Amino acid sequence: MAYCAPVTEIDTSPLVLYGRRRSVARLKAGVLLLDQGRIRRRIPVSAIERVDVGGPRACELTVVLTAGTPPAVTYVLRARSAPMVREFAAAVSRALPVRDAEEPRHDGAGLVSEEVVKRWSPSPAHWVATGLLIVYLLVPLILWVAGRTTPFVLWLLGPWVALLGLGSVMGGWEAKEKAAALRTRGITVEGRLEYSYEERSGEDTVKKYVYSFADTSGEVHQRHGTQGGGAERVEIVYDPADPKENNKVGRGTAVRLAGAWLLVLLVGVPAVVAGAAFMVVGVVALCPWAGAE
Repeated sequence: MAYCAPVTEIDTSPLVLYGRRRSVARLKAGVLLLDQGRIRRRIPVSAIERVDVGGPRACELTVVLTAGTPPAVTYVLRARSAPMVREFAAAVSRALPVRDAEEPRHDGAGLVSEEVVKRWSPSPAHWVATGLLIVYLLVPLILWVAGRTTPFVLWLLGPWVALLGLGSVMGGWEAKEKAAALRTRGITVEGRLEYSYEERSGEDTVKKYVYSFADTSGEVHQRHGTQGGGAERVEIVYDPADPKENNKVGRGTAVRLAGAWLLVLLVGVPAVVAGAAFMVVGVVALCPWAGAE
């Protein structure tokens, strides 16, 4: 049956009608947005002849488009709430233009536009991460039930120790690359002290200095740090490929390069190996032949 909306002076918030199988209908600014599957249809209200409410328990909304000659194109949305279907049909009916019965009808289907709606779907990386999380939680559960306390603790610590080591490797390698860039292609210029300020670090107060320098293109940069000691003029070496982020007071880069290698070799790599070893101990403890503690 065709739904005729009562005349009302009350303004209400825009309605949203959710149907089955992820279908949804919205009425916005004279356009009915109808999402069904991965297709979104934009139906101007001028292209709609009427809306019908029917189906089992009056939970079916049928949108009938205008047509010069029958049959007219229709779109059907099946919902769960009959009152919601009635209210949505009333809202659409109120938005329809007033037409005479004898008024010629244009082809409403020609005014409907369609587009593919992008929906979120789990990526392979998501499934891999989910699988790893399940394994990470399942292994210690089995070890705990089996009473293997030491492998249980080592397994829980292993990934975190390995991640800490991996972060140290990546951070140290980045620092090494920056130091190597300053060493091989760095440009040295004179920097000028702009001002100094104090910054609290825990219970201590650290004094920092701001030096400005201009690169070869004339662009002025500022460097904040503890280096320079407050001298009015200092030498600053910078990487011409990244003068704003990669620069230092003084020409020496050996200490920075050595520190980066020490972070990689003495902290990062051992932590990665230790974390992997902890996890191996946990896996081996699951084997039937592994002796009890």
